[in-house]
Amino acid sequence: MLQRRLKYKNKGSSNWSKLQNRIARLHEKITNTRRDWHFKVAHQLCDLADNIFVEDINFKSWSKGIVRKQSLDSGIGQFINEILPYVCWKRGKYYAKVDKNYTSQECPLCGHIQKKKLSDREHNCSNCGYQLNRDVAAAPTPIPSREGSKRGG
Repeated sequence: MLQRRLKYKNKGSSNWSKLQNRIARLHEKITNTRRDWHFKVAHQLCDLADNIFVEDINFKSWSKGIVRKQSLDSGIGQFINEILPYVCWKRGKYYAKVDKNYTSQECPLCGHIQKKKLSDREHNCSNCGYQLNRDVAAAPTPIPSREGSKRGG
């Protein structure tokens, strides 16, 4: 609404400058709110897991696709590439990017790649016979914690 109002002001006038400042403050508020939410989500994820893996997605090409407005509005690229790694580093959690290619098509047991349709929700390896939920099979193998086991005994 403010930007629509701005186009009717004379460029360089005092009313134009006042409106520019209001628009800048509004954008800054939106940015700060989004950044705060990103940090809260990152801390929540670190509370839930010791190892965090994300797919290495090209967000520039993703922002040109069908979900462009949603991905740009949510700032998912900033979250995945800047905020989440920083929070993981600060809290001593393991963070890694995983290659996005063939994650749900590779057998976690033998490494055999088998093309699947999106409707196939079960992983059935034709090579070794391993059966598992497709989402669980696509998850990377967990890496042991750097601290090791600290159990009393």
